[in-house]
Amino acid sequence: MFKEILDKLKAEVSGDIAYNYVAEVSRHHRIQASPGIRAAVNYAVETMNGFGVKSEVDEYTADGKGMSWGSLRFKEWSCDDAELRLVHPEERILARWSETKFSLIQRSYPTPKKGVEAEVVVLEKGEEETDYRKVDVKGKLVLTSGDVIRVHALAVEKRGALGIIYDGMFVRPPTLKEGELDDDLKYTSFWWYGDEKPAFGFVLSPREGRRLRKLVAEGEKKNDPVRVWAKVDSKLYKGSIENAVATIPGETDERVVVIAHICHPQPSANDNASGCGAAMEAARVLGKLIGDGKLPKPRRSIVFTLVPEMAGSYNYLARNEDSLSKMVAAVNLDMVGENQELCGSILTVTRTPEALPSFVNTLMEGILEEVKAEADILGSSAKFPLFRCAMAPYSGGSDHYIYSDPSVGVPCLMLLQWPDKFYHTMWDTLEKVDPEMLRRVALMTATYAYFAASAGPTEAVWLVNEVAARERRDVAEYTRGVVYDTVNAPMGERAAKLAEALAHLKEAMPYRLGRSVEAIRSVSRLARGNPTYAEAEERLVSELESSVKSERRQAERAIQEFAEASGLAPLPKHRKPRMRKAERMAAEIVPKRVFRGPVSTRSWQNRLSETDREALRTLGAEHPLGRSLGGLALFWTDGERSLREISRLVWLEKGVEDVEYLLEYYGLLEKMGLVALV
Repeated sequence: MFKEILDKLKAEVSGDIAYNYVAEVSRHHRIQASPGIRAAVNYAVETMNGFGVKSEVDEYTADGKGMSWGSLRFKEWSCDDAELRLVHPEERILARWSETKFSLIQRSYPTPKKGVEAEVVVLEKGEEETDYRKVDVKGKLVLTSGDVIRVHALAVEKRGALGIIYDGMFVRPPTLKEGELDDDLKYTSFWWYGDEKPAFGFVLSPREGRRLRKLVAEGEKKNDPVRVWAKVDSKLYKGSIENAVATIPGETDERVVVIAHICHPQPSANDNASGCGAAMEAARVLGKLIGDGKLPKPRRSIVFTLVPEMAGSYNYLARNEDSLSKMVAAVNLDMVGENQELCGSILTVTRTPEALPSFVNTLMEGILEEVKAEADILGSSAKFPLFRCAMAPYSGGSDHYIYSDPSVGVPCLMLLQWPDKFYHTMWDTLEKVDPEMLRRVALMTATYAYFAASAGPTEAVWLVNEVAARERRDVAEYTRGVVYDTVNAPMGERAAKLAEALAHLKEAMPYRLGRSVEAIRSVSRLARGNPTYAEAEERLVSELESSVKSERRQAERAIQEFAEASGLAPLPKHRKPRMRKAERMAAEIVPKRVFRGPVSTRSWQNRLSETDREALRTLGAEHPLGRSLGGLALFWTDGERSLREISRLVWLEKGVEDVEYLLEYYGLLEKMGLVALV
């Protein structure tokens, strides 16, 4: 039912106009809570007011003390100049702020006005205590490719190093191989949370880093240390942090929210000036068509927020906490403008987490299908896209994970281009932005936002049927996958795996049904109290229950038939293992969250002992899901489920279970004051 909307928008959306917005935003050095991001926010507000969409600057105190839920509003930072020079055994410039803002570790503290001269020592990584054996770093600059936060803790705070020179770079085979970005600089930042020891740092390319490392090694052999001179003219102070908020008013107090983060170092074009440009173009087009009477005024307001990533969304949602139930849908635009051939990226629609199923996934999937129908297949009426695109399961890493946290409850998917070779590097520049890709994303965003904002009972009846159809498809694909994976197990394990699959279906299918039913019922937010809609919803839920039972029977039958044909029948009885001690402990613990929204532990770690901080750092380092396991578990933490139940739900969602990890993780969260364990 959005096709007519999409067609009207398609005639007006301009990728070139969006590209111009990207160009203007990318001019600013947009570190969170800084004069540069303030200038970018002011530009966006003035521009959107200029094309008739009421916009304002939404300001918050940035003093390193105030909180938005569990997120600290850190101090404002500014920098006027910075330079790093090699002074011995030769003289040359290593890094200069006036050439590229990436040359400085962001939020570096100032040096004395005359600068400082110091010896350079090389660390392997500097992330482990063993890296400092027989290495004296006191009063020196450490050259490292390790995590700068960890190096700061061990080298600066613990051992008295003066600062850091960083020469690391991403490597992500097969799309980004070693050496491809040898002359690039990586976005690197300090994050100050209160009582850390001040430090400064510079960033070198991997190639320049190797040259400096070679000089240091040669100097060590001659007992002739390499020395550099550094100067940083910066300030860290009580200031403010701003969001740009633009509103297309609706008839009710409900709203649909479009989010794009506006921060990152100059130029950072795709990340994320492109998201801002696409959002601004969607706002311009919707404002124009509604103002011209070509689209009716929507039932719900459409709110566009251009924010410092994460921090801005925490601030906006905490300030509007009383209105969370009125936010029916949201979309996050992050790195959406890529020239895919240059960046190696794919446009993905990232779904909401399974802890918060929603109609928004079906809606955006349908819109993507329309937008990607661009070219005819030879000899056929079918169409295919001229760009790479995919639907993707939930993953975090951007503002959508705050909205879609069930404690917040605003279903928010993400449009993202990934992988991007130039992500968080100096080479994320304007020529890697594609106006045609911006046009597609702005069109998808405007269609999604306007449909969700305008939908009433009629649209809800269509949408709930569409959600049910796609949920049936997904359940069928899930059971097919279970059978496929099982019959392809190694021959020696096959009989046990077949028996295990039958047991798995008994637990997994009720879970899948529950997620699908919630997705169907989420449509009711668009048609509250309408009897026709209510009847359709109940019918579809009943039909889905029958369909899931049928799919389960079919999968079980396929497994049994395969076992018989393979001479493996009768299958061994699958015995559910007895609960281990950790599982019994987890079954007795009910965690309760202290704050809305995902936890941000950085500003809370000073409540931990050094031993506990180290435990938190290393926790999950070798885990298949890494630190995202804890985040997924928190989404299922509702104050009623036990930690054992939460662990099983994460397993059903992602296929990974680790009760020991969760016991340790939640124990550390309790020590930081972020959860209560009952």
